[in-house]
Amino acid sequence: MISTEIIIQTWERIAQISPQEAQHYMDQMSREQPAITAYLLALGGAPFNLNEMSYILFIAMVVWQVMKQSPQGLRFVPIERVRQADKANFAFAEQFLSAGEGEFEAAIVKMLTDYPEPEVLQFIIETLMEVEEEEEDEEDEEESFRDEYRGLAFICLKTVLDAFIASPDLAAGETRGGARRHQPPSRGRRKS
Repeated sequence: MISTEIIIQTWERIAQISPQEAQHYMDQMSREQPAITAYLLALGGAPFNLNEMSYILFIAMVVWQVMKQSPQGLRFVPIERVRQADKANFAFAEQFLSAGEGEFEAAIVKMLTDYPEPEVLQFIIETLMEVEEEEEDEEDEEESFRDEYRGLAFICLKTVLDAFIASPDLAAGETRGGARRHQPPSRGRRKS
């Protein structure tokens, strides 16, 4: 399980990078986790504005970097895992769409208790809520993170985390980013 300290250190490191370094990280994530990157980039545009997408990409970048530090290592995420996680998370959201706020909050608390990486999930929730607190005083409504899209942002970011967690263990010869290492041919004994 990933510790709060690792999450905080990673968040602080990513929060201080320049726009050029952020682009480097996005390029690296695109090479190492193309399905995750494609999923995130497909979120761009409606309904999220540019500011909201920036926050989502920032949080996703932190989650990716945190998961690279997992004791199990980062797994390559195939597109099927992203689709499965997306479908499951939207089914969860639909189930609680008509429920009251208290029932939804109780479900989130239970989810945190049973979740394989509760600290990372808690980071996503808290970061989305902090965006709300930071922006309450801002004048420009168009540039703030709109309340009606926070839940959708949570579902999308949880999909990314779920896909990392649900991906198969590293295959023989696979590195943390998903690339394959050269494997020498096996030398079997000849039968005489």
